[in-house]
Amino acid sequence: MLSNINNKKEVIENNPALVHHIYQYFQAVYPRQDTSRMIDFQKSKRMEIFKSNLLYVMRHNEDSSTTFKLKINQMSDWTDEERDALRSDLEVETPNNQQPTESRDDTIVPPEYDWTNQTRVPGAVTPIKDQRRCGSCYAFGMVGALEKTYAEIYKESGPLSPQQLIDCSGQHGCEGGGFIGSFRYIQRNDYRLNLEKDYPSTADGKKQEKCQNESGVRLSYNSTRQLRYELIPFGNEEYMKKIVYERGPVFVSFNCGVRKGNNTILREVSDKFDHYASGIFDVPGCPTFQNLNHAPVVVGYGTENGTDYWKVKNSWGPNWGDHGYIKIRRNKNMCGIATLTYSAGIF
Repeated sequence: MLSNINNKKEVIENNPALVHHIYQYFQAVYPRQDTSRMIDFQKSKRMEIFKSNLLYVMRHNEDSSTTFKLKINQMSDWTDEERDALRSDLEVETPNNQQPTESRDDTIVPPEYDWTNQTRVPGAVTPIKDQRRCGSCYAFGMVGALEKTYAEIYKESGPLSPQQLIDCSGQHGCEGGGFIGSFRYIQRNDYRLNLEKDYPSTADGKKQEKCQNESGVRLSYNSTRQLRYELIPFGNEEYMKKIVYERGPVFVSFNCGVRKGNNTILREVSDKFDHYASGIFDVPGCPTFQNLNHAPVVVGYGTENGTDYWKVKNSWGPNWGDHGYIKIRRNKNMCGIATLTYSAGIF
């Protein structure tokens, strides 16, 4: 709609009818799917939020110094509270500052690797999931880190059930949880977790009143080869790279910003993360330990235009980001991506 218009930002600022027309198109592309957690907000106010985000995206994309692009998506007319609801109160433990001893094996770690496009363990990464308007990323991160183990044992791709962890693990549903609480539940449950088809997500992603089914597939071979985990040493992205290549996708605790409050850097991180489209996400000054509030999964790594990155699988649906994925700058502990990282599997 704007491709043939000069002075786009000025036109948007001064042409309410055009903004209204664009917003109507936006609503058709991103229809409301879950209104239960939406604030009852006048359409005119939502359109103002949309206009503000449209201008923000345009200004960012005109900046030639940035390493990534933004786009309008389903969150572009959400309130601060609605966007922050996707964040989670993650369980945060003390980082592991003990650096690993030098590996004695002769594994050659390639400079680039992507678990979504490999033949070692077919089906190690399943399609993008959607946590909806629920702060349950910890459950999605946990299953994302374990689906390679399932594929390895059962020789098939098996999306595991985050809803079982939300309902049954004794954590806080949409209000938060963490890797350790999720892992200990699986351990108590004889290392079992249902497939998603046997324990599907609810329509709104919320926690159900009671656990529906505590059976599931076993994620261990036997008593001597059981599922276990390792907390990766704090900030050691070279070792993390080795673990991702050798063992598979890893659970990370990430600072994806927050809209509430007056912290300008956290608001900037939130605006840019929420509207990410492509390129390597790099926000200088993003805190590496403060505000760890999201749990995506690193599924690979590489280098683009001379800049190292992690390939990260998110849980905000396939319309977010680059078909549900984001590239995050590597070797800078960007937004805490290497602060609290967990590897889970049979190793």
